[in-house]
Amino acid sequence: MLKPRTITTAAALLGLLNSMDAIAGSAPQSVELYFDQKTKQIVAEPGKNRIKLGAFLAAESLEQKMQELTAIESRLDAKSKALDEKLKQLEKLESAPAMATVAPQKAVPVKAESAPVQVTEEKKSAETKSKSSDKFPVTASYGDKGFELKTTDGRFAMQIQNRLQFRYANPFDSDPRSIEDLERGQSSFMVRRARLKVGGHAYWPWLKYYMQYDWSQPVLRDFYLDIGKFPWAQLRLGRGKVIWNDERVTSSGRQQFANRSIINDIFTVDRQQGAQLHGRIFPDEWYDFSYAAGVFTGLGVGERNNDDDNMMYSARLQWNWLGDELPFSQSDVEFHVNPASSLAFAAATNKSRCTAFETASDSCRALPGFEVGDPGQFRVNQMMEEFRFKWRGFSLQHEFHWKQVEDTLATVGDARRRTDLTGSYVQAGYFPHYLIREVPRQLEFAVRYAFVDPNVDLSNDLQQEVTAAINWFFSGHSNKLTFEISHLSVEDPVSLMEQSEERARMQWDISF
Repeated sequence: MLKPRTITTAAALLGLLNSMDAIAGSAPQSVELYFDQKTKQIVAEPGKNRIKLGAFLAAESLEQKMQELTAIESRLDAKSKALDEKLKQLEKLESAPAMATVAPQKAVPVKAESAPVQVTEEKKSAETKSKSSDKFPVTASYGDKGFELKTTDGRFAMQIQNRLQFRYANPFDSDPRSIEDLERGQSSFMVRRARLKVGGHAYWPWLKYYMQYDWSQPVLRDFYLDIGKFPWAQLRLGRGKVIWNDERVTSSGRQQFANRSIINDIFTVDRQQGAQLHGRIFPDEWYDFSYAAGVFTGLGVGERNNDDDNMMYSARLQWNWLGDELPFSQSDVEFHVNPASSLAFAAATNKSRCTAFETASDSCRALPGFEVGDPGQFRVNQMMEEFRFKWRGFSLQHEFHWKQVEDTLATVGDARRRTDLTGSYVQAGYFPHYLIREVPRQLEFAVRYAFVDPNVDLSNDLQQEVTAAINWFFSGHSNKLTFEISHLSVEDPVSLMEQSEERARMQWDISF
């Protein structure tokens, strides 16, 4: 692009030539004149670097005309300087912040000899938008996390999302732990979940917050702050899920089946109140790791204060051995072009009156065969191994759990009463569209097997689940329909009997 000074000089030269042509056109007696490009002078002899200007009047008339042209050139030079100054002012306006207020300036009148100076429509639009932002400096939009309100300076943001889950179950919905549970007839239609989610950041983009309230079972499920300035070290404070295992940390809205497997209620550490440090180190390397370590009250979310001096401690180490950190979300809805996988191990210990947890106002629960005890009565130690894999619409994951409950108030002989439990599941899903193009892209098939051994020292007490599911994703996990059939079996160690039952569930999960 030519600079303004170059444009002005060119305009002056053209004006000079035009004026000379006009003089030459009316000359009865003329002389050949030339313009020397090197000395910038007008001469009467041809030569190197000289441009012929034409035939002109005698010297007296020519001298008069040259004086007029000199005056024109002086005026053009003055206008050029004024134009340069105006362009500098416009450049300052363009580089100023969007929220800055620009004082109005009077327009400089420009005559026909110079280029006109005007404010573009884009500039007017930007000034109008800036004035509007001054009055109400918040923008609104809609995205994956729902409706978002965000200040124009980027310091504050809030996403608001609603989630509903409708489920029909027959002949019952819960997971059976005894033969009596299999004989229940509780076919029902329910609003299984109705939740409000609010998240965003405050003051800085790395100071994030999240809150989730459940209307169907009134309880504040989550409320925490994430101080995440550094990806390798982020601190979470408040109430929320312990970063422990995929099946529990993954939202129920991002599960591959209508609900979690039969091992979940037995081995989950669920939601707790406390602090946990988590992050990712050495990203994109073969030694890419994610980690989490936390300390919690150890009574779930139903208690504001601890009932003794004991705390819950947990730790998780995940190896992202293919160089990609998988989020806590089941099914390969994203369609990983390259394979992604992780291998994780976790451990936790807690001493409290609880042997199990559930997110509710009374989240401190007891395992089957136990009761909620006294403060510090039960020492619970547990470990977990987890594997996940996703590639081209295929997903595979597996978990194995071990848990030991020690009753510090009960003894068997000279030893304290201890109960060891084990459980595991493996599940896989696939979108057949990527193999057979005629199959709709939204369709996924999935299968799962799970078992729980509630006491490894006893025989004939196994609980098992085999489930097949069909998913239809209208809009990813945000809007999906699930139909599943399960074969559930329970062994009774007393009667040495085994009994089974089929369970069907249909579910629509939608977030907006």
